Amino acid sequence: MTDGPFRNADLSSRWKRYGQELVSDAASSEERTMQACHSMIGDVDMKAFCPLFNELKTHAERAQMDLDPVGVVETIFENDPSSPLADALQRHLMANLRDRVSPNKALNDALENTTKEWIGTTKNRLDEECIRAREVGDMSREDYRKGIERNRETFAAIKSNELSNALANGNKGAFRQAVQKNADVDAGPEE
Repeated sequence: MTDGPFRNADLSSRWKRYGQELVSDAASSEERTMQACHSMIGDVDMKAFCPLFNELKTHAERAQMDLDPVGVVETIFENDPSSPLADALQRHLMANLRDRVSPNKALNDALENTTKEWIGTTKNRLDEECIRAREVGDMSREDYRKGIERNRETFAAIKSNELSNALANGNKGAFRQAVQKNADVDAGPEE
């Protein structure tokens, strides 16, 4: 990938494509939103996250309540690889359990809050990439203004429950079909 405002950024090709769509008038708001979701899910190491989430889910669905659900959950997290997403999930889940929320509700609420936090963090990271691209000359002043505005609109349009469901189900391809369909439409007719 050689064009677009993020061409020199240390980002995946999915995010570089998103950068192209930020400044392109040909990309719709919906296309940018699907590309952002696809890129976010693509950043997740599902091989590490899914076993952790499934173990937490199995624990939460057990009929018997633990005397110390916080301690059991801490042990689950200690035995699994750490990641920013797992760390956020742990923070939210532990807070919910300490508030004496039922384990199943605590996990569902923690996943939803983790996803909302993740959306906000990712939006801010891409705002910073737009700033950096403008500073190094990869983005014009007009494209910068357009990019920041469209990035805000894109992340405001993301449905956190759809991302949460993709995480809970380990569905790395949850948004791939929508992104692929849009890419096929952009390709135009074959000659």
